[in-house]
Amino acid sequence: MADISSLLGKERRKPRQSFTPDLRQRFLDALALTCNVHAAAAYAGVDRTTPYNWRRHDPEFLEQWRDAVWAGFDRLETMVLEAGGAGLPLEVAPGDADRVEADAPNAPPSFDFDKAMAVLRLYREKRHGSAPQRGRAPRQYPTREETNAALIKALTAAKKRLDKSDGD
Repeated sequence: MADISSLLGKERRKPRQSFTPDLRQRFLDALALTCNVHAAAAYAGVDRTTPYNWRRHDPEFLEQWRDAVWAGFDRLETMVLEAGGAGLPLEVAPGDADRVEADAPNAPPSFDFDKAMAVLRLYREKRHGSAPQRGRAPRQYPTREETNAALIKALTAAKKRLDKSDGD
């Protein structure tokens, strides 16, 4: 029997690269340094969808992912405070030399104060509660008085429509 992919005229996909424990650790180390999934995946040498798939299906990896991201935020906050306190640009290597090779292809970039501030702004509310969606203002919920007024207005309009239809 012919392979279905040959019938469709498509080449068969190569088997997925194994996301070994070493590659997972390499990804998590880079994620803790950058808070950037795509950069961390590139550093680990895996497709950027691979970590997302693992996060979705492996609760242990999900927890490690969260720990790495929060460690990255703590690191960014510390570096921002150090840079802001000194009032000088901070030149920092991309990470712990024992864990991440700065000269490796796709190595995480060195510290950038403006990018760090942007990342911290995006994730501040996520860390402390609900985060607004990108490009949207936080959702405003009406007060009890506002909802009561809207209900009374709607009921009054409905009553007027009923009275009008009964009068016809």
